[in-house]
Amino acid sequence: MDIIRRNTDYALRIGLNLAQRYGQKAVSARILSEEENVSYQLTCKLLQKLHKSGLVGSQMGPQGGYFLAHPPNETTLSSIVQAIQGPLSINRCLFEKRICPKQPDCPISKKLAELQDSVESFLNNNTLGDLY
Repeated sequence: MDIIRRNTDYALRIGLNLAQRYGQKAVSARILSEEENVSYQLTCKLLQKLHKSGLVGSQMGPQGGYFLAHPPNETTLSSIVQAIQGPLSINRCLFEKRICPKQPDCPISKKLAELQDSVESFLNNNTLGDLY
């Protein structure tokens, strides 16, 4: 099981591509697809999700395409992960306490909660601007 799913990895790559072009003209989904080696159809789906979440803007017309809606240093990795796959969960027991009869005293759950906090902190404290 992957913590970061394949589609989220692709979205992070697309986001990084847009971050590196920040402040320049919009870029087409086709170009992003080719440059990031992601199918055109999947690129369009990912861009729609990123657009819906407000991370990516779009421009219509002959010079149209997509652009990063906020500066790269303000676009967290967490925001992209959340837009594509929702919140990360190391283990269901951390979010659905009722599924485990050993809660709240489980020593495994306590360590997994530390890992969950570390992952969330990493994603919240790193931006697209940190990647280049």
